[in-house]
Amino acid sequence: MNILFFTHVSPFPQNGGERIRSYYLMKVLADLGHRVFAIICNVEKVKLKDYQIEGVEYFIHQVKVGMADRLTGRHHFKANPSVLQIFENICNSTKIDLAFLDYGHLGQYIRYFRDRCIPVILGTHNAQALHTQQIPAKGLVRKLRRSQQVAIEKMHERKYFNQAAAVLVVSEVDKAYHKKFIDSSKLFVIPNFLDEREYETEIVSDPHVLVMTANFSMFMNYEGLKWFVENVWNDEIAAKYQLLLVGRNSKEALRQLKGSDEWNNIKAVGTVADVKPFIGMASGVIIPLLHGSGTRLKCLEAMALRTPVISTAKGVEGVRSDNFIIANTPDSFKQALLNFNGKGLGTLLRQDFMQEYSTTVNRRRIAAIINAQLTPQ
Repeated sequence: MNILFFTHVSPFPQNGGERIRSYYLMKVLADLGHRVFAIICNVEKVKLKDYQIEGVEYFIHQVKVGMADRLTGRHHFKANPSVLQIFENICNSTKIDLAFLDYGHLGQYIRYFRDRCIPVILGTHNAQALHTQQIPAKGLVRKLRRSQQVAIEKMHERKYFNQAAAVLVVSEVDKAYHKKFIDSSKLFVIPNFLDEREYETEIVSDPHVLVMTANFSMFMNYEGLKWFVENVWNDEIAAKYQLLLVGRNSKEALRQLKGSDEWNNIKAVGTVADVKPFIGMASGVIIPLLHGSGTRLKCLEAMALRTPVISTAKGVEGVRSDNFIIANTPDSFKQALLNFNGKGLGTLLRQDFMQEYSTTVNRRRIAAIINAQLTPQ
């Protein structure tokens, strides 16, 4: 079967949650034996031949949103002509059986495929309007701008999402949100997932190292780090552990908070091509999040690599496991770190991961959803 896959994400390198999800969705579609025409962004201009997936052909589009569209939100409701031209070129040369629209607000593109009797699966990475609503906003202008953005996103969701043949959400929490305006028979939970074969490692952990992996330019990660640095981390903990901040804008974030990319045994590493070695060598992963939605891929990567997780409840929200160390207040987080003993937790987390968040399990789920859309009613 031929599948057209379209996303606003730049999946490569896989150093961010949204990138990892888009990558594994493409990979699973190809693993199921489908031919995938993937229309993706390539913001970092990587050599795509270095990231080739067998059965997937890449097409590049650039996201260019003008100032007027940003201010009014019109880009949430009008299809980009250059993207439509790529659709047209592919559909004119190949019979497309299914369209998969992944990430962001892409509902305005559903009509193109419906007009051609091509079923559409729409993928979400979180409950976007709720996500935007949590962004901190100081001052009246920013609060009004946030309210406007939330209203636009809700309008988009209600106008378009129900037009898809199926809508994928990443957690039961997100499903409950989307059920308010989407026919429940169209909603399917496909959690964030990873290929377990890529997370088999013999890395030996260092009992004196903790790690936080994130895109620190995202507000929820920056605010979580700020809360942790200002309210949890102290000299006593710093004497016991080094904390590595790994990911995009980690140096900039720590400099903004403390004026340097190294402070009190916290070191910002910056962007890396692969976070797995850092997670694997750490005695624990910290996820001090206070905002956000969906399921955290940073959490799943720790589970897959058998690395214990110390987190706020928000940080592991939507992830099925009773084997996290949960701390929601500064004092409880301090005590969790000072008394931390992760012996045995990593093995239990890996078992939980395999049951719910492995490619093996989710490949079957996605195959069933695809087959249901192509079966005559």
